[in-house]
Amino acid sequence: MRKLVSLSAVAPLAFAASAVLFAATADAASPQTAPATTSVDVVRTADVTMVVSHSYAHLRKEPNTKSDVLATLKKGTKVDVIEKVAGGKWAHVKVDKFDGYVAISLLK
Repeated sequence: MRKLVSLSAVAPLAFAASAVLFAATADAASPQTAPATTSVDVVRTADVTMVVSHSYAHLRKEPNTKSDVLATLKKGTKVDVIEKVAGGKWAHVKVDKFDGYVAISLLK
């Protein structure tokens, strides 16, 4: 035995579903919602406190070993991590009045 379904009951649901799919597709293709690209690998973190785990760590102006040293941090110094950069090898940190970079390997 076949069941008859009225098209007037199905049509509004089909239209509503296609409208939702169309809107989602339009949003995904919208140039205003395209993610920004950067040339630096940046991983934002919530403000996390870490501690210098080696005898000292250099706080540097840029995330590389050739950058100027802003301060030398002693073992046990607490730093507030703002973000991880350079493939996760460096931490952008804030300590006292300084804002710079420390190698992640020197923190715990």
